[in-house]
Amino acid sequence: MKVKIFALFIALSVLSTHSYGQPEWQRMKEADDLYQKGDYFNAAELYKALYKEGYRSDNLLFNTGNACYKAGDYGNAILFYERAKLLDPASEDVNYNLQIARTRITDRFDEIPELFFIRWFDFLSLLNNTNQWAVIAIFLFLASLLLFIYFLFAPSGKYKYPAFWTAVVAVLVSGITLTFAIRSNSLVNHNSQSVVICTEVVGKSSPGDNGKDLFVIHSGTKVVVIQRLGDYSEIKLPDGNKGWASEKCLEKI
Repeated sequence: MKVKIFALFIALSVLSTHSYGQPEWQRMKEADDLYQKGDYFNAAELYKALYKEGYRSDNLLFNTGNACYKAGDYGNAILFYERAKLLDPASEDVNYNLQIARTRITDRFDEIPELFFIRWFDFLSLLNNTNQWAVIAIFLFLASLLLFIYFLFAPSGKYKYPAFWTAVVAVLVSGITLTFAIRSNSLVNHNSQSVVICTEVVGKSSPGDNGKDLFVIHSGTKVVVIQRLGDYSEIKLPDGNKGWASEKCLEKI
């Protein structure tokens, strides 16, 4: 009797798990079908609804960007391509489509170039997610501890000093992977960059409508949020200029 009850419990658990995940996949398929039929607007809305509910995958982000682009919503297309790039920075499709989408927006800036070693460090940090880098760092640190113990207590032999230097290298690499984990977490979960999603935004000298007009930017422009005050954010443009803009017109990457 106990075996039957246990089997029933397992079956219900599996069924419950399947039912919980099924609607997301069904809606994803529905959005894919809408996209294939050319109904890009409704496909994009369904993709974005899934994202707002917490569903995450590089495929969802890339498809959302494609649907937004096809629907003529270049601001959201760039936003979701940028999000997809955080999950898969080496994707040729994501990078290519992002560059194409950027050619369709209004604003052009003389951007301040990012230092090449920072760009490469960020790229390497995003090749794995935070948890993967953390696991690698812990594994290497534990391996280095074992090697140090071997060096301290093993009798003299040809493997004693190679073990020591291998442990040193393992500690150094563990520290590097730990910094990758920290940077990956910062880029994905605490990103200060946002994309303008309103058709037009006026940058102000102070938060509120009474500030002096400093610049006008348009949908699809990527900015850095410096600070927030009420319904306004102080932003920095790609050319280094700063101003205040309405929070509702900015969407965090």
